[in-house]
Amino acid sequence: MIVSAARLIEDKSVLMVGTQWPIIVSLLAMSLHAPGITICYEGGAVLGKVPDRIPFFTGDPVVNSSSVLMGNSFDTLGMVLHGGRADMALLSGASVDRYGNINTTCVGDYTSPKIRFGGSGGACDFGSLAPRTIIILEHDKRRFPEEVDFITTPGYLKGKDDRIRSGLRASTGPYAVVTTLGLFRFDEKGEMVLRAHNPTASVREVKEGVQWDLKVHKDVGPLDPPSEEELRVLREQVDPGGMYLREARLLKGREVVI
Repeated sequence: MIVSAARLIEDKSVLMVGTQWPIIVSLLAMSLHAPGITICYEGGAVLGKVPDRIPFFTGDPVVNSSSVLMGNSFDTLGMVLHGGRADMALLSGASVDRYGNINTTCVGDYTSPKIRFGGSGGACDFGSLAPRTIIILEHDKRRFPEEVDFITTPGYLKGKDDRIRSGLRASTGPYAVVTTLGLFRFDEKGEMVLRAHNPTASVREVKEGVQWDLKVHKDVGPLDPPSEEELRVLREQVDPGGMYLREARLLKGREVVI
């Protein structure tokens, strides 16, 4: 999942990076094929290099010494994102639906939820304004409802036309969803389509992990497995202490190809 998402990042891009999986994905890309990317965190930090250790979250003090700018949200969300200078956003989420809408707010009714999450932070801004948004999360059927309980971050709402009618630009929106089982893109209507699957997973397994009749691209096939160099950099340089990778390997009690 981490390697597949990192491969989607182009060098020299300006990235708006959310917490959890987006952190390690962006740092892997910077350490491998995209050393010229600019990593912007919602709190105001803009990274110019890989930190001495992997940040636990975007506000981790370790980012301070690696930043070319230590500002505030007016700088990153305002000057960079709202100013039209961002190329891509990376987000995770509690759940994602068939049109790429992200929920990080609650499970159940908003006024009396079963579970309350942390909410948006900068995620709504990221997904509303970034030209391309990559969504990264574990593949679990509970995380992929046909319609999320609460739209924290808009994807294509109920379709691409609906996003435009809401006032968001046609040049923005979800670009890809990357999970522990596969890579998804979006069709002309704004609906998720399975484009490639983890080499150790089947198309059937991926489809069984969502709560709707998932579309499958006619040329669907296995993802290229991580190279030895990608794994070496990920495990020995980016996250040698296993802060993120330990969690990844424990998902569902199975060894995950990272």
